[in-house]
Amino acid sequence: MKINKNVMMLACGLTALTVLFSCKKKDDNSPSSGKKAKITLTLSSDFKKAEGDYFDVTLAASKTNGSTVDWKVDGVLVKGASLNLGTDNFNGGKTIVIESADSFYAGALNIGGFEFGATPFTVTYKVEVDGKVINEGSERIVKDRDPIFAKTTQL
Repeated sequence: MKINKNVMMLACGLTALTVLFSCKKKDDNSPSSGKKAKITLTLSSDFKKAEGDYFDVTLAASKTNGSTVDWKVDGVLVKGASLNLGTDNFNGGKTIVIESADSFYAGALNIGGFEFGATPFTVTYKVEVDGKVINEGSERIVKDRDPIFAKTTQL
């Protein structure tokens, strides 16, 4: 499963970089640069790092001028080219709300995880852009799930 973890992290990183560098440069005052996102992720209390459970979130977006967007994680501003949350952030089961701090032109969200232990956990997600739900669902993650849970959403 170590290989699956590395492959998943690589795929998430490549997707984030692709989104960041694929945007056309325009005037930042154009109407298409005004999107805002809100992502709500909940992992059930069965999610435990000690059992070998794994979950990863990679989120990136850019403005029309190519600059990156910062994010608010549970109201706390996080700066950087992309936002990365992982197993430690969700250990014991948590709900995390992520919101774009700025308007953006394009972005991508990658979430995924797997179960090594005997206790399955549940992932519930809701992705909103400009107040409209564009993706939502719930998945039960069990040991030896093939393929592992992975979801990509273009923002």
